[in-house]
Amino acid sequence: MVTTERNPVDLGHRLVSLHEVITELRRECPWDRVQTHATLAPYALDEASELAEALQAAEEALSGDTDESATAIEDLVEELGDVLLQVLMNAAIGEQAGTFTLAEVLETVEAKMLRRHPHVFERDPDAPEPTDAELSVQWEAIKAAEREARAQRIAAREARTS
Repeated sequence: MVTTERNPVDLGHRLVSLHEVITELRRECPWDRVQTHATLAPYALDEASELAEALQAAEEALSGDTDESATAIEDLVEELGDVLLQVLMNAAIGEQAGTFTLAEVLETVEAKMLRRHPHVFERDPDAPEPTDAELSVQWEAIKAAEREARAQRIAAREARTS
């Protein structure tokens, strides 16, 4: 069921509650317990594909005056949930292995969004909104800096293991 509720406290509670459900499944369900990042990879691809289809269907349904809109949105919500499940299952595997946590995943994506959108989070309120061309140049510069930082991390890791 689609809800219009937008309470951030409820959102946090729901995320924590779902994380606890996934953690319990990893402990108690024989199928979930034996899953690995590799065994879940095909499911992640399937779910991403189904999400792409649902996104397209929702866009088409919302652009017209059809009775299909509600069904398309319900399907989209379900597919978004399935992709979120994949993220949470893989985070639970990482947590159990001691390699990373869900908090690290959330922190990483938040930092990425902040870094990639200085025109939103670091913008002078008196400055004009950037043009699409300026945003494109900014995007390419940010991506180049990210690629360089990644290359440096890999080189440093290789130097430590040599």
